[in-house]
Amino acid sequence: MSRPAIDQLATKKSHIDLSSHSKNTFNSVFIGYDLSDLLDDVMLVEFVDDGGSSNTIVRGGIVVPVNAETNAWRIGKVILQGSSCKLVKQGDHVMFPNNMGVPISNIEVVGHGTVRYGIFLNEQRIFGVVKPRENNDSIPDQPKANTSKRRL
Repeated sequence: MSRPAIDQLATKKSHIDLSSHSKNTFNSVFIGYDLSDLLDDVMLVEFVDDGGSSNTIVRGGIVVPVNAETNAWRIGKVILQGSSCKLVKQGDHVMFPNNMGVPISNIEVVGHGTVRYGIFLNEQRIFGVVKPRENNDSIPDQPKANTSKRRL
């Protein structure tokens, strides 16, 4: 049985596509309201690599300004997900490109509290589920350089 070529498969679009809203924010919509549920495949992801500011990313203990790394990969924790999300659940840590959603800050979520910095994403925008390391080492041990001298 032949299988279709990957480049001939139709892409599945979400009913709510957040990819074109990345320059906007929803913050003013939530004044006086708490977020309780999401629809379709939309997720609310709270940044876990933000370094305490929406303008920075922490990589291996080094603070990098977001504007210096505009297409940065981010890590976040899923706070809410819509009913069409099939691959992630609340509490999962996910990896995604920083420019693929709608950024938020200081949104109150029912049963969670305040999400200080985060992003609304479609599930199709995530690249994987990741797990935090137990020992909290941010950079794995590097192999030692071979310093022995060899004759040619």
